[in-house]
Amino acid sequence: MAEMSMYQHGANARKQSLLITSLFIFSVLLIAVLIASLASVRLTPETANQANQIVVDWRLFVYVALAVAGVIVLTSLWKMVSMGGDGAKVARSLGATDVSEETGDPLITRYKHIVEEVALGASMQAPRIFVLENEPGINAFAAGSSPDKAAIAVTRGALKLLNRGELAAVVAHEFAHIRNLDMRLNVRVIGLIHGLMVLYVVGRILMHSGGRGRKGGAQIALIGIAIILLGLLGAFMGKIMQAAISRQREYLADADSARYTGDPDSLAGALKKIGGLQRSGLKEAVHDELEEARHMMFAELSVKMSGLMSTHPPLVKRIQALDPSFDPDNNGWPSMENAEEPKGA
Repeated sequence: MAEMSMYQHGANARKQSLLITSLFIFSVLLIAVLIASLASVRLTPETANQANQIVVDWRLFVYVALAVAGVIVLTSLWKMVSMGGDGAKVARSLGATDVSEETGDPLITRYKHIVEEVALGASMQAPRIFVLENEPGINAFAAGSSPDKAAIAVTRGALKLLNRGELAAVVAHEFAHIRNLDMRLNVRVIGLIHGLMVLYVVGRILMHSGGRGRKGGAQIALIGIAIILLGLLGAFMGKIMQAAISRQREYLADADSARYTGDPDSLAGALKKIGGLQRSGLKEAVHDELEEARHMMFAELSVKMSGLMSTHPPLVKRIQALDPSFDPDNNGWPSMENAEEPKGA
């Protein structure tokens, strides 16, 4: 019964992600139409004092709409290409260390064995593996636009504080992100937000050029101001939608992790330990190089991030999706002050 609920949760997450992505695309089209309307609507000369007598230059409307859409699309594509799809490159840029070579560290050896086992269980190729050595908290991320370019990184804190089953569950969660192409989706949304932000630059150019006193300058300046506002509003809404997409993909990855390992309790255990760390005030440092990639992480970098801009569901809800009996008020959170380092293998 619990297994069926996890499958249902995964199906619901896919549907909601598709809906949110469609709404984002619709908002981009709406902005293009609004800007084109502002540029193409004219009051007729003989009835300039009658607000309801207007003329629409449909040719100009089409040109402006295509131009706005073109600017957004081309800028978005440029941003997507510039970000690249090599997971190993992304992992290194975020401060992670490649541990593909042989090592005498028993925790690294255990990590490698777990990645190989999860890869077999998920019927996927093993990605490049990395460690965030300077991160004492429990976290992880996956990067790469496709399974053959993927990389997984876990924090040193995850290696030290999670037992074998919990670490396998976290690794399986990241495998789910790779299989579901979540990183590709994130890159696309980041590109669209970047495309909307370029409207701000275009709007400033139009606003300043319209204020130089030439014929039609006032309307050009007003259009520039409107483009600035629409660009900023679109980018803000895009970030909210990006966070909403990320939250749903986290639920989906949790569900898939439980399916790959057949052990939802271990994933719930890892999340409970993160909650224990947060409540004890231990190991919660936020590093600047990871902040830009917070949507990629297994858990929020800081408890201060919440609401519409949060890229992860509330920790309690994630745990309860895996362990419906969990009650944070009665069950409590594990004490992490005296947590022992697990053995290797």
